[in-house]
Amino acid sequence: WAVPRQGAVPSLSTMDILLFVLGYYVHFFASLLLMYKINKQKSIFGLSVDTQIIFFLASLSRCVWVLDTRLVETVFAYIELCVSTVVAVVLCYLCHKFYFTTTTHARMELRFYILIPIALALAFLFHPGDAWVSMQVLVAFTMYAECLALIPQLYLMRHMHEVEPLTSHYVGLLIIARAVRMVFWGVLFWMGEHFFQLFFADLLHTILTVDYMYLWCKKLRVGGQLVYNM
Repeated sequence: WAVPRQGAVPSLSTMDILLFVLGYYVHFFASLLLMYKINKQKSIFGLSVDTQIIFFLASLSRCVWVLDTRLVETVFAYIELCVSTVVAVVLCYLCHKFYFTTTTHARMELRFYILIPIALALAFLFHPGDAWVSMQVLVAFTMYAECLALIPQLYLMRHMHEVEPLTSHYVGLLIIARAVRMVFWGVLFWMGEHFFQLFFADLLHTILTVDYMYLWCKKLRVGGQLVYNM
């Protein structure tokens, strides 16, 4: 989704832009929670390094295409992008620093060096517009990468006896962030803007996480440990 400041694509209201950015702010607060967990426990046990690398690459992609959108007219978007990119860098550094604390990783086909090329391929094949090389490809790459990024983390949690509380809240907030963006796509559809390729990425993300979201909400309501294993 790259809305030009001038051109054939109708402009979005400031409220719509804030709704889009809100999802990333939720993601940002989830990342802060994860930073707190790692610094407190001095460990990344139960966390997927691949997930953090993919999120970092998606943030770098956003740093490029956001300049071609109306997001540059909103100071909240600038602030969010800056702090989110910094946090993504810090999380990757912490994963590197405490890499020795974990020996558990996702299967080879779920590692970042497999998922990133898949996201790129999907972005080239399915993106808004007709041009093969455009900012829209980067936008689509960001959406597909963010969708695929959570798969390694979900895989690890499914193979653990129980999910650590802060990790469970981190993943829950990530899912909420995508749910907010689903609302954004719904608003765009109501306004006559149909970005089905990008909507599908968040829809797939929602489908992959619906069972986890149910268990997380149940945990918040009744307490206890979150068991997400196979």
